[in-house]
Amino acid sequence: MKRTFAALAGLVTTLGLVLVGGQASAATPEQPRIEVSIQSQSIVYDLYDSAGNHLGIGKFNADPADGVPGDAIQACDRFADGWGIETQLDVNPGSNWDTDRSVNTRGHSSPYCSGWDSGNLGEDTPVAIRVCLVKSGNSPICSPGVRGSA
Repeated sequence: MKRTFAALAGLVTTLGLVLVGGQASAATPEQPRIEVSIQSQSIVYDLYDSAGNHLGIGKFNADPADGVPGDAIQACDRFADGWGIETQLDVNPGSNWDTDRSVNTRGHSSPYCSGWDSGNLGEDTPVAIRVCLVKSGNSPICSPGVRGSA
């Protein structure tokens, strides 16, 4: 089945978004810069710190392709800074974020990618995807969600 992942136009065309959420503390990194790449079947969040280091990636894959399952999410940590990456999926999103599925890189040394977490969603089911920096003892620092459909 062919699925198209559609995102809000304003988010797609905006680079350098500031992550929101999380409480400030001495151990909290600076707010990362986000670059979002949206293709017909997938979305990729790339996170960078102010020095340009590639912190990690959050991915959503709408349809099965090249051994990757459909309706699947993955998290990749690319920078050994003590923070992990978590990718979250909200199925049938409302006005408040409700995580229905998540994957993260906690407990693994960087570089590391989680496995794909998949579950079949009905065609055209509304979804939202976001990515967070996570670390034990700290509140997650999460990006805005990107809405689309499975």
